[in-house]
Amino acid sequence: MTVATFSTDLLPAEAKGLVFDLDGTVLDTMAHHWQAWKQLSHEFGFSLTVDQLLALAGKPSVAIMELLVEQQGLTGFDIAAAVQRKTDLYVQLAGDTQVIQCVMAIAHAGKAKGLPVAIATGGSRPQVTKSLTAVGLLEGYFDAIVTANDVTFGKPHPETFLRAAELIGVDPKHCVGYEDAPLGMQAIKAAGFLKAVDVTLMPEYPQLV
Repeated sequence: MTVATFSTDLLPAEAKGLVFDLDGTVLDTMAHHWQAWKQLSHEFGFSLTVDQLLALAGKPSVAIMELLVEQQGLTGFDIAAAVQRKTDLYVQLAGDTQVIQCVMAIAHAGKAKGLPVAIATGGSRPQVTKSLTAVGLLEGYFDAIVTANDVTFGKPHPETFLRAAELIGVDPKHCVGYEDAPLGMQAIKAAGFLKAVDVTLMPEYPQLV
């Protein structure tokens, strides 16, 4: 396989570790998440737009649901049941997941240089397992995978990215973080990473809408 070369804006020469968000960054899953959330909103009686979801991308589903319940004044709402149903809906769709090639090319280039590569996602472990299995990346490719089940605080708190850096044994100041969402970009910067890369600015990045 030919490994592409990248500008220092995307892959700084001084980087010692690469940490990628998953949904919308490594994997083209945001359309699946949107379909699951849209179906959930119909079933459970709340409102959610694409723009709202994109603004909240990176937060665990339970945090998103808690925020929506508070904002919309939903009384007697079973958040746990809604979150489980959202996970089930997403898992039904995730088998059709594809990688985002322009982002994976960066991961391949990093691995070719001998850099450890990790995932730092706000998704739940079942969702992550289903998605990575679908594209053959669950076993052997990433040196560490941190999910919402592994941390106390979700994005924009830096814990997810800090934990990933810890697991690959690289000081955060030598790590580059890759994200598609504003909350994730905040988390990378708060973690003190060498650089935060917004993958949605890449010309080849697929658009949700």
